[in-house]
Amino acid sequence: MDTRRKLLVDTWVQLVLVAVIVVLANTWAARTFWRLDLTEDRIYSLDLATKALMYRLDKPLIAKVYFTRGLQAPYNNHEQIVVDKLHDLQAYSRGLMEIEVTDPTGVKELEAEARRFGVDPIQYRFKSANVTEMRKVYMGVALVYGDRQQVLPAITQTDSLEYDLARAIRALVSDDERPTIGWATGADEPDLFTGKGPLERIRTGLQEEFDVVPVELGGGGLVPDEVDALFVVGPRRPVGDRALYQLDQFLMRGGALAVFVTNTAPDFRTLRPRTVYHGLGPLLGHYGVKLNRDVVVDRKRNGMMRFPVRQGRAIVRLPVNYPLIPRADRLDPDSPIVKGLESMLFPFASSLEIADPLPPEVHATVLAASNESSGRIRGIRTIDPNAYRIVAPGEERGSWPLLVALTGQFDSYFADKDIPPADDPDAPPDDPAAKLRTSAPTRLVVAGSADFIANNVPFVLNLADWMVQDESLIGIRSKTVRLAPLEPLEPARARLVKLANLGGGAVLLLVFVLVRWLVRRRGEGVREEEAA
Repeated sequence: MDTRRKLLVDTWVQLVLVAVIVVLANTWAARTFWRLDLTEDRIYSLDLATKALMYRLDKPLIAKVYFTRGLQAPYNNHEQIVVDKLHDLQAYSRGLMEIEVTDPTGVKELEAEARRFGVDPIQYRFKSANVTEMRKVYMGVALVYGDRQQVLPAITQTDSLEYDLARAIRALVSDDERPTIGWATGADEPDLFTGKGPLERIRTGLQEEFDVVPVELGGGGLVPDEVDALFVVGPRRPVGDRALYQLDQFLMRGGALAVFVTNTAPDFRTLRPRTVYHGLGPLLGHYGVKLNRDVVVDRKRNGMMRFPVRQGRAIVRLPVNYPLIPRADRLDPDSPIVKGLESMLFPFASSLEIADPLPPEVHATVLAASNESSGRIRGIRTIDPNAYRIVAPGEERGSWPLLVALTGQFDSYFADKDIPPADDPDAPPDDPAAKLRTSAPTRLVVAGSADFIANNVPFVLNLADWMVQDESLIGIRSKTVRLAPLEPLEPARARLVKLANLGGGAVLLLVFVLVRWLVRRRGEGVREEEAA
């Protein structure tokens, strides 16, 4: 065979092999879902818990997407994001998931169908060059699984889309009863059920997953048996002995307890602190956590607060760095409760101390601690931020625990005490034989700041899942696209960065020119030797 014919045969063989490889690769890709996600938290890949939910499907799951097309920013690409996420879920459904995308806008039959599945239109402001008007648009998804149905009625943000879909799918495939979260009342605590702002967001987030009920302490009986976890947040007057007994027995029966209390409350009218006597210190100390009567300050890492500032003849309220709101970014990397959180704010926080030694069956974890730049001060006299520009006399410097979790078996605070009577004289007496003296395995979380929960809503929702021992969705909720925070640099390091920015380019160019000159000179020397 001559050379020309051999080259022709090789060319055709290569073409056939390329075609076969392309066909096989496409066939494999059509049946196999694979994605390379290089982000730190793998935010563009489904969490393992989400994949596990899809593998639990045993009958068809139909996702009905009702989206108005042609929306303007910031909703212009929401439909594509939703559909892409549903396709990701579909890849792990073993063929049991169907996706139907419809624009029902202006079509009566389709609009009636969307409303029947729980997707109602929402108000949307449309702007053009000549007109601005309000329109009704659809941005929802209905999930139908046999005779069950879950709906995401208005997807106006996509940061938590995977969590919202996973929560809905879990409700469809699970037969378990919803856990119950209790919110303690009776000592002037913030009202979760009527509160606005952060409290409303917490209430809405909790009610998506749990039955949330008020629990009034101090009366007859104990905490209701159906309550799985109990929040005690910011009592502004002393908690009585009867309430302490109810909390103690709730923990003894295995209920999970979270306590957020404030020792120092601000008065922004007078700019003076107010001491709060909540009466929970001895109970928490018995379990292994001491709540100090001090205030943690941090002049470098802190939150913002609006204060009156004089500008010329006017006084305006401007945000200023506030040392009494330390920002803690020393979070426990192994805890699912703080997973995905960069930092947390602790307004007017008291430091905590863990007992040494702890009871043998109790394990303690510091979930969040202040930074090394912080300090703690006892007996502050003002909340004016100008008073904390320099280190105060008697201030202790260092990192202090601000949020701790204890797990294990606790001894009852009332093991050797009489049962306190109920505040209601007509309440039936307690049976002393029914008093529990040792707890079942349970969980206790303590923070020295009541305002902490309003500044850290994602943490509160994570904590609720952890307290009822349902940690599967914590990692999903924490997967959000966020910009990396800019950390302040130390002065010495800042100078090095400035020098690198100013002279780095010139130095690199000089090195390149020098290397180039040396290479050329060496080449000329080699040529001269060859010529000789």
